[in-house]
Amino acid sequence: MSFNWNPTSDTSFNWNPSNPSSVYIAPSTTIPYELPTYTVKEGKPVTVVDSLGRQTIITLSTPDSVDYYSVYTPVSIANLPPLISSTYEYQDLNSDSSLHQKVMKQVYTNFYNFIIPNQFPYLLNYVKGSNGKYSIVKSLKEYKKNKTRENEYERKLQYIARNVYTKSDMYKDIKTYLDVYDVKWYEIEDKKREVYDVLVNKLKHRLNDLL
Repeated sequence: MSFNWNPTSDTSFNWNPSNPSSVYIAPSTTIPYELPTYTVKEGKPVTVVDSLGRQTIITLSTPDSVDYYSVYTPVSIANLPPLISSTYEYQDLNSDSSLHQKVMKQVYTNFYNFIIPNQFPYLLNYVKGSNGKYSIVKSLKEYKKNKTRENEYERKLQYIARNVYTKSDMYKDIKTYLDVYDVKWYEIEDKKREVYDVLVNKLKHRLNDLL
């Protein structure tokens, strides 16, 4: 097998013979790597033996029209610069526990500080107070007769939040809603009306079940 290498278009030459072969080269004027060099003279072939014992015969071929150096540096894969790969990790905001806590705090606070007392104050009538103690009314009839004064709002809201519909209960219901409707935690703000409707209905059912 023979191979002619043209240094006017190639700046390096690789060989990996499977059998002994003759390679005719004209060495490049650019030496890209600092590797062991071989001096090749006209009419004096150089035999190169690789680590597997395979031989390559290198013979200098210099056309009259081109000036060449008589030094050839083979390219070795072992001395090529290492490949550097970059990997990127993207955080899944939907699984960020700190985001869950932040959203839950906002939803829980709004629910008991604004939604219930302003839009559904009649739900407070499920709670009765006597001598500074609060409990759930015994029947639907008692619920209809029970009234809530404005100065009782805070105590009754606290009782419901601690004994009827806790933050943990609310979290489970929100999680179920998100899973069923494929809504992300960071999308709750855009879906807050639907979310609060779900939570209010859950609270109503819990209060009715206690009668």
